[in-house]
Amino acid sequence: MIVPFVLSVLSGLLTGLSFPKYGFPLLAWVAYLPLLFALKKIQGSHRYLKSYAYGFLSGFVTDIILFYWVVVAMHRYGNINLAVSILGLVLLAAILSALYSGTFTLLISLFRSGPGTGELLFIPVLWVVLEYIQTFLFSGFPWELLGYSQYTNLSLIQIARFTSVYGISFVIMLFNVFIYECLVWWYDTKSVRSAKYPLLLVKAAAVVLLITVLLVYGDITRERLAARVTHSAQTLRVGLIQGNIDQNHKWDPVYQANTMASYLSLSQVAEDKSHPQLIIWPETATPFFFQSDPRYQKQLADFVRSHGIYLLFGSPAYDFTARGMHYFNSAYLMGPEGTVLGRYDKRHLVPFGEYLPLRHIFFFFKKLTDTIGDFTPGDKDTLLQFGDVRAGTLICYEIIFPQLAAADVRHGANLLVTITDDAWFGDTSAPYQHLSMTVFRAVENGRFVVRAANTGITAVIAPSGRILARTRLFEPGFIDADVKLLHSETFYSRHGDVFAAVCIILLLLFVAHFAYGRYTGKPLD
Repeated sequence: MIVPFVLSVLSGLLTGLSFPKYGFPLLAWVAYLPLLFALKKIQGSHRYLKSYAYGFLSGFVTDIILFYWVVVAMHRYGNINLAVSILGLVLLAAILSALYSGTFTLLISLFRSGPGTGELLFIPVLWVVLEYIQTFLFSGFPWELLGYSQYTNLSLIQIARFTSVYGISFVIMLFNVFIYECLVWWYDTKSVRSAKYPLLLVKAAAVVLLITVLLVYGDITRERLAARVTHSAQTLRVGLIQGNIDQNHKWDPVYQANTMASYLSLSQVAEDKSHPQLIIWPETATPFFFQSDPRYQKQLADFVRSHGIYLLFGSPAYDFTARGMHYFNSAYLMGPEGTVLGRYDKRHLVPFGEYLPLRHIFFFFKKLTDTIGDFTPGDKDTLLQFGDVRAGTLICYEIIFPQLAAADVRHGANLLVTITDDAWFGDTSAPYQHLSMTVFRAVENGRFVVRAANTGITAVIAPSGRILARTRLFEPGFIDADVKLLHSETFYSRHGDVFAAVCIILLLLFVAHFAYGRYTGKPLD
């Protein structure tokens, strides 16, 4: 009993440490070996319950490592009691582990009990299907899916142009299962004369060939992207402003003037240095309702008019409807004449942060939405446009959803902009995790991504996923960069989650094979 327990915990630790900012991505390629061996040791009665429990335990350890910053966000900035904040973290980790990690190992054990073979394919397919479900179930929470651990491996992640992050998750899990099968063969037989040896050689050849092809494809794609970017005629000079406004003071009316002065001062420095055509401020950079504050409206209009620039900035907004007042987390685009050219309202809100689901159950989290806001989701895929620029804008949490960025590109976006206020995370791993997922949106869609963050990490990301420039956390400053406006669509931006759909179909075939063999006593030919 103690050995599977230790192995499950070890697997959870290795998985968690493969993500930023811990920075050991190679661990992901072997992280699930201990868990697979733990499942192998389960025998006797209640084996399905035990399998679920070990998967839950492994996932719980990983989620605690990944999401410890929830306590910081809730307690330090959300004014939630420390004990309740810790409870929130435990509940989040428990729910995610119960839904996904526990289900993962339960289904592996169930599959092993039937007549089926083919774990090398079944387990990665199952993993991808569960990740895909995690993207949408209960509004979705696809934070740091397994493939994101490889965001610095630029050659490998080019396959995301076809598969999104799910393809990289598949390859990592495939490798884990292959190494597991090799080790099992070695410990069980240690002989090339065993019946499994020829099949193992075929599997080895297939896995090595797949990874080699992916890496070669990645290198070729990066070279082609570099050539395309070099020869692109449409260039936009951008200035990304990082104000580093203290979250504890941001919404205090006393500090509004200082906040505006900070952003205008940094924007002036950027203008003096590099004369950007577009300046971008972070999410809710104006900590007031821009649409109803004539004093600050004039300040911004005077600034853009005096420099002849475009300004994209975050601000809360509101609309009156027959059903009352609705508040939005929005981004505005102001033109050189001082007029607002467009407004984008955030489509995918943060549960418990920007709205409170199931209020009668989670009433004790109400302080969070009282502090941050209780918003209504936008209902339009609005591009912010001027000249040749078609900017698909994603606010904070939205960048972790591949489908949103791809939808913007399908609607004509030639640049992806993400604005965020990661001050809620403090000096934790969360800002680094957030950036790692942003890298994939650039690769999936073949677009430059420019990211303006209040406290960091502000960054410019090339279509290859290479981070061209970035700031440090909690330092005011700016980035100026030339980005290209690209128009060709990738397979993913054009067709969406085809790879995930294929995995769902394959899983259904595995289920059909299992069910037929289980109830007839013979495998399905």
